[in-house]
Amino acid sequence: MASTLSEWNDKQVCVITCDGRSIVGILAGYDQLQNLILKEASERVYSPDADPETVPLGLYVIRGDNVAIISDRDEDMEASTGLSSVRAEPLESVVQNVG
Repeated sequence: MASTLSEWNDKQVCVITCDGRSIVGILAGYDQLQNLILKEASERVYSPDADPETVPLGLYVIRGDNVAIISDRDEDMEASTGLSSVRAEPLESVVQNVG
């Protein structure tokens, strides 16, 4: 994973966390445990009744064990597909069966 993340250093990324949050920001750093540091981060809060709300977070740390998905972010593609006006149910938390 670390070799892939190095390609995204100082680039826009989107992170889906295990508790269902969608956080976007610039990847400022990471470590071998996939702990992430995002600068200029914001959370997208989705609702079926309204356009997504963007909550500014600033400099933000996400623990590696809470990262479900990380991807690069293409703002031009998001604008052309109308992603900023998508209405949706919030994501559910990831359930891990340990036992």
